[in-house]
Amino acid sequence: MTKVATKIGLRNQNPDSMVYLFERINELLAIEDLERFRIAVAYARWDGLGLFSKQLENFMDSGGEFQAIYGVANGVTTPDALLYSLYLKELYTTHTYAGAVEDKYADAIFHPKLFEFRFGDRTILIVGSANLTGGGLLRNTELVAELEVPRGDPTEAAAEDAWKAMKAASMPITLKRIRDLKKAAELADEKDEGGEGKSTKSKPRLPVKKPVAAKPLFAKVLDLPQPKRRVELLSKLDPVSERPQKLYLQILETETGGSSDGTRAGYQVQLPVATLAVYFGVAENETREARFQFFRERVVVHLTHFGNNTHRVRLRPILAVARPCIVIFNRLGDDEYRCDFVPAKDYARILASKCTEQTRAGARKWGME
Repeated sequence: MTKVATKIGLRNQNPDSMVYLFERINELLAIEDLERFRIAVAYARWDGLGLFSKQLENFMDSGGEFQAIYGVANGVTTPDALLYSLYLKELYTTHTYAGAVEDKYADAIFHPKLFEFRFGDRTILIVGSANLTGGGLLRNTELVAELEVPRGDPTEAAAEDAWKAMKAASMPITLKRIRDLKKAAELADEKDEGGEGKSTKSKPRLPVKKPVAAKPLFAKVLDLPQPKRRVELLSKLDPVSERPQKLYLQILETETGGSSDGTRAGYQVQLPVATLAVYFGVAENETREARFQFFRERVVVHLTHFGNNTHRVRLRPILAVARPCIVIFNRLGDDEYRCDFVPAKDYARILASKCTEQTRAGARKWGME
C-alpha cells in the first residue's frame, strides 16, 4: 500500500498557527524542482490571484508550466481573474491552458477547489473548501487537506482523471468570452470586497495580517517594461473591474482639426485606443456615451472603439486653451469625468512625469494612474 503524507487543518483564521493559504502556495511555487502548477476552482478573483502572482510569474520565468480552470457566471468570479490568464498567456508560452466552466443548471454548480503542484519525484495536492479569492486564501476559515504522494501514485492518477474531466467540461478563456460575460452581468466586481460569504455592513471587518497589497490589474500591466506589449494589453482591458482614476493626455496643435496654416485652432482630440479600452471601458466595435465636465461647460460625446490606434472626439472647451497642452481626465463615476487643463507653467513637468506612454514616435503622449 502506498504511503500518503497528509496534512489536514484549518487555514487562514487559525488562532494558533495563523497559516495563510496564500503563503503556503507561495512556498510551494518557490521550490526549485516544481514543474507544473494547476488550479481548478469554482470562484476566482484578482484579490486572490494577486496574493501570489509575483511568485507565480517567477516560477513561469524559470520555465514552469501553469494551467487553470475557473467557474464563471456565478456572481463571484471577476473579469480581472480571467483577464490575468490572458495576460499570462501573452507573456508565457508555458501557460498552456486557461479554461472557464459555466454552470448548465440552476441548482448544480461547478464547485471544485484543487491546487496541484507537480515536482520531479512527487505531487502535492491541496484540496478543501478554499476558493481562489481574497477570502479563500486570506480571510475565511477554510478546512483544507494537503496530500503529498509519489509520482505515479493512484492518488495522482485520480487527480489527473478529475482534471481531464473538468477540462473537457470547460471552454478556453478568450477576450470575446470575457466581454460577453461582462456584458451579460455574469461576472462580479473586484470593488465588491465581500465576495463570497459577504458580511452585512453592521459587522466589523476581520483584522488580518496584511500581505503586500496586490495592485489593480491595470496597474500591473502599466508596470510592464515593453511599451508595445504594454499598449497591446491595455487595449484589451475594457472588461476590467477597477480602472485608472486619472488620464493625462497631451493635445498637439496638429491633431485638433484646425486650419492647415495654423491660424485657426480646432477642437478634435485623439484618444489612443488603449485609453478607450482600459480607461473609458469601450470594447472593440462598441460605442459608449461619456460626459465630460469642464470648468464652465458640460460636453456629452459618444466614444467608439474602431480597433485602430485612435478615435477623435470633439471637445469644444479646448478652443480656449493654447496648444500644446495637457488635459487631465478625473473619473467621477460611470462614464462621467471632470476635465482640467494643466497650467502652462507646469506643462513640461507634467509631460515628463505623467505622460509616459506614446503609441508611436511623434504622436501625442499620455499616461494613467
